[in-house]
Order: sequence, then C-alpha cells, then structure tokens
Amino acid sequence: MQNEISTDMAPLNKLLAGARTKHIPAGQIILYEEDMPRETFILKTGVVKMYDIDEQGNEKILHLAKPPTLIPFAFFSGMTDPLKWFYSALTDCDVYVLQVAELKRRTHDDPDLAEMLTNEFSSDVHELLVRLSSMSKTNARDKVLAAIKFLQALHATERRTGWWRVNFTVSHQLIADLCGITRESASLVIRDLQNEKVVRYPRTTILEISRDRIIAL
Repeated sequence: MQNEISTDMAPLNKLLAGARTKHIPAGQIILYEEDMPRETFILKTGVVKMYDIDEQGNEKILHLAKPPTLIPFAFFSGMTDPLKWFYSALTDCDVYVLQVAELKRRTHDDPDLAEMLTNEFSSDVHELLVRLSSMSKTNARDKVLAAIKFLQALHATERRTGWWRVNFTVSHQLIADLCGITRESASLVIRDLQNEKVVRYPRTTILEISRDRIIAL
C-alpha cells in the first residue's frame, strides 16, 4: 500500500489545491548536497530517503520520509545555507512543487498551516534523532533490530497474525545503509532474525516483521 497524504489535513490541502505536481521515479536524486534550491517539495505519495555519503562512497541513510513530509528540511531553518544532505526517491514518488518564497509567505499568513507543517517536521526530526542514536549502537544485531523497529513503526501495514509488511521493497543493502554496516553483516543478522521468526521474506525483498517479537526483544 502506497503512502499518501491524509484527506483530513485541511490547512495543508488548502495550500496544495492547484499546486503543480511532479512524478519522480525510484532512484532519482531530488536534491543534492550543496544545492541552494528555490523550490520545496511536499510528498504526495511514495518514500524519499535522506542520506549522506561517506569518504568511501557508501550511503548512510539518515531518514526515510513519507507523506506529507516537506523537503528539504532546511526550509525550517530559512534556506540560507547550502543543503547538508542528499534527497532521492526510494520508491516512485509524486510530489507537490512549491516555490520557497511562496511557501514562506503562505506559512506567514496562515498560522494553522505553519503549525501543521512544524508539527510534521518535529515528528520527522524525532525519528531522525532516534535513527542517529540507533546507528551508534555497538553491535550489528542491535543496529539491525533498531532499523527493523523503525520500519515496522513508520512504514509497515498490518497483514494478519501479528505480521506487518513494509510498504516498499527492502533489500539487505538497504538495511545495511540504514545501519551503517556492511551488506554482509546485515545479511548475517537478518538470517538469524529469520530463524528466530522476527522477520520473514515471503517473496524476494518483501519484508514482513513480527511486531510482538520486536517488542519482546
């Protein structure tokens, strides 16, 4: 099931009425580090990954954003400095496109809209801080468990008998990039978690998670 904006968010829906939309295919970079964009994007559908690239060229995923996240996060600090992170489409995405100057004016004129966007941003920042904290854990298993808990809580839909399916394909490489570890290390932990019936792959790259077992761990 694809993530999309709720229909009960009146101030946001008012903002987006008539806004230009853009389709971004999976894998396409939306914003680059060091960009100074004049446009902002509000996710309509899909998932966007926010990430850094280390000196060895490895991706380190900081956050996976879902609707109605506003990107870049730098909008909330004034958009005065170059971007610190990359943003790219993890899945096929549709976004609303808004000029930075126009969005600043609209949030200034509409306190309800400003409050809603700030609340959504605060929620994303909370999850981002949790993600950063989990990456500092000392062993690969704890890092993978934290990533799986994040996926279950924010990006999964309940199926049946306690299993939750992540709403997009999840490879071992994606898990590794979420944890800041090698793909080989992630694969070893995932294999153990499959044996413990914490996770399962009913089809290739389709990840399902046992919420009860995650809570127990």
